[in-house]
Amino acid sequence: MKDKKNIKAEIEKIREELHRHNYHYYEKNESLISDVEYDNLLKKLEKLEAENPEYRTESSPTLVVGGGVKDTKFTKVTHKKPMLSLSNTYNLKDLEDFDGRVKRILNGSRAGDENTQVDYALELKLDGIAVSIHYEDGRLIQAVTRGDGKVGEDVTENIMQIRSIPKYLKESVSVEVRGEIVLPLAEFESLNKKRLESGEEVFANPRNAAGGTLRQKDAAIVGQRNLDAYVYYLADSEELGFETHIESIKYLEGLGFKTTKVYDLCETIEDLETRIKYWENERNNLDYETDGLVIKVNNLSLYEELGATTKAPRWAISYKFPAKQVTTKLKDVTWQVGRTGKVTPVAELEAVEVSGSMVRRASLHNYDEVIRKDIKIGDTVFIEKAAEIIPQVIKPVKELRDGTEEEIIPPTNCPVCNSILEKEEGLVNLKCMNPHCRAKLQGKMEYFISRDAMNIIGGSKIVEKFIELGFLKEISDFYELHLKKDELEKLDNLGSKSIEKLLISIEESKKLDYSKTLYALGIPFVGKFLGGLLSKESKNIENLAKMEVEELLAIDGVGGKVAQSVYGYFRDEDNMRVLEKLKDAGVNFEIEEVDEGSHLEEFVGKTFLATGKLIHFKRQEIKDIVEKLGGTNMSGVSKKLDYLIVGEKPGSKLKKAEELGSVKILTEEEFLELTK
Repeated sequence: MKDKKNIKAEIEKIREELHRHNYHYYEKNESLISDVEYDNLLKKLEKLEAENPEYRTESSPTLVVGGGVKDTKFTKVTHKKPMLSLSNTYNLKDLEDFDGRVKRILNGSRAGDENTQVDYALELKLDGIAVSIHYEDGRLIQAVTRGDGKVGEDVTENIMQIRSIPKYLKESVSVEVRGEIVLPLAEFESLNKKRLESGEEVFANPRNAAGGTLRQKDAAIVGQRNLDAYVYYLADSEELGFETHIESIKYLEGLGFKTTKVYDLCETIEDLETRIKYWENERNNLDYETDGLVIKVNNLSLYEELGATTKAPRWAISYKFPAKQVTTKLKDVTWQVGRTGKVTPVAELEAVEVSGSMVRRASLHNYDEVIRKDIKIGDTVFIEKAAEIIPQVIKPVKELRDGTEEEIIPPTNCPVCNSILEKEEGLVNLKCMNPHCRAKLQGKMEYFISRDAMNIIGGSKIVEKFIELGFLKEISDFYELHLKKDELEKLDNLGSKSIEKLLISIEESKKLDYSKTLYALGIPFVGKFLGGLLSKESKNIENLAKMEVEELLAIDGVGGKVAQSVYGYFRDEDNMRVLEKLKDAGVNFEIEEVDEGSHLEEFVGKTFLATGKLIHFKRQEIKDIVEKLGGTNMSGVSKKLDYLIVGEKPGSKLKKAEELGSVKILTEEEFLELTK
């Protein structure tokens, strides 16, 4: 058991560390650790202080909000009502405890009432900068940051630059509203791209970018960065005559404020859990970052009874999603060779959980980016899962360097075949030019059989094994594996049933659309979209192979790089030889002739997109029907979209389509009627 002296020292050390993180987070708009790591430190301190109350201080991070207001760029303002933070949790069990605690408090203040009914409003928790905005007689007069919850900074001039914040309300009322300033994801990516091009350090995440923007001395910069704002709270709601939180939010919408339009009413803890599971997936379709959900007691009259701690209200709690972004140690860098010969650096990391899975490796993209971001071996780095799939290193935490970090040195030779690496003119990547490099061969094979390409059962281990045994030397060899069936069935870890499934999937792949087989060839710069476009324009592979660069450039959507790449691919003798073998094997390289009479007037020249959970169709079935009837499929909602087919829980795509007003919304049944 630790003695009191050691416990006190540990408490003081954690406090000091949390104060440092608060300063960087609230004052410098940068994070030295992830939210999860910060929350774990805070919980550890809370536990130690609870067990040793004699060491608790009034300035402890467990009792105060944020990092205080130390900067003098902006005028300090005392909030009329404290801007408290929220207690948070990462598991559903804590929500049940929260519900039980709310009911116990209410039961205690209402003797004999053992069955208190409590409804909850569930909202998105935006990952941005909290502000309080004041209006007098409908005119915006002041905006203040959260600060330490009691004192914030006057950012009125900068707030005026945000287009989604009304300067005049639709009613001449005096109100205080609270909301979140965010940087939309598209704007964040654009901003970081510009900063990279100009040699500036990139922002780690949209929240840091929003904070850095809001605290600019030059208000014109704020206007250029296209910040957005969503309100989530009306101060003095009860005094204004509202009975519930949801009523007050709808009132704010009527005044002209932007909200997330997510304020689900949940009557039971089971309702909350159902909606939480829905939003854990649906949040990926939003155009802004959300790191969780906020659960509030909906009945405003209960707030006073429930009260608050010095830091957080007892009538609300936030449920945080598994972290998208965390910090860990960069132990080493290895170099990976792709199917085109591109040699890219891969970060070898101390294992860490990101978005619910363990991550040990992450992309560093290319050596130029390593230099731009100043990443070193031994650094503490931020990593996140791009699009919830591919882990990547965002930036190093330079403040935590101790001098033992090492520079990352690029290789001069291919790490697989040892041939000299080259750098193509105008490109950033190192490249292995050896056409017989084993890593390039394996990459081509894996790409060819992937789900979006030929969809052949297998994977990297089977491909690697078959290459080792000499069964696969080029992609056309997949269609000769049936001749080696007896040999394959004798291999370790591969039974007759597995081989049978493999061979069946190979046979089935011959029937795939020409667009898929074209994509599967792995022609540089030709992805799924261009594969579909080129197949539609060329009708068959023979026509495509004959096209000159000028003909390719005449296709809407084909640029110079693509045209040169496609032209060059079909003038390579090895490529043409493999293509002939694929055609001889029966692989489809032409569009099935469709009677133009089968096209429907409602589909010709029209664009379609499906969203939500579909009951009567698979997504691919809808795409096939659309193309067969003369329409075009789109991947996102824009002004170019004509029809949005909506299933259950359609999410943000429906919202965006409704905002555009020009998109026709169809149910699955209505889409079916349209095809008749």
